[in-house]
Amino acid sequence: MQEFQHSSLQILESWLQQWPTVVHKAKQNPRLGAVKILPLLSPVEKLMEHWNVESIANVGAEVPFDPQLHQLMEGSVEKGEMVKVRYTGYKQGDKLLFRAKVSPTI
Repeated sequence: MQEFQHSSLQILESWLQQWPTVVHKAKQNPRLGAVKILPLLSPVEKLMEHWNVESIANVGAEVPFDPQLHQLMEGSVEKGEMVKVRYTGYKQGDKLLFRAKVSPTI
């Protein structure tokens, strides 16, 4: 377990070092564009890739509703009807971790 944690922390090292500074700077300057801090999430994305964790669909994507992969947030739809992804879900290989939260397309 300790080896697992160590390798995970190595992947996250730059994020662990930089994130507290980003939080501090953001509190000092609320007009700081969030887009500028997005590259700091790169280590987390690398970790997810390393662990074979992938998103079910991107936020904003319109996909056919599958109750096994999607959680409907409002309204009602039948399997196969188009829905819009509002919050991404994740799976690890064949294992579902979190269903994507979706709403009917208008």
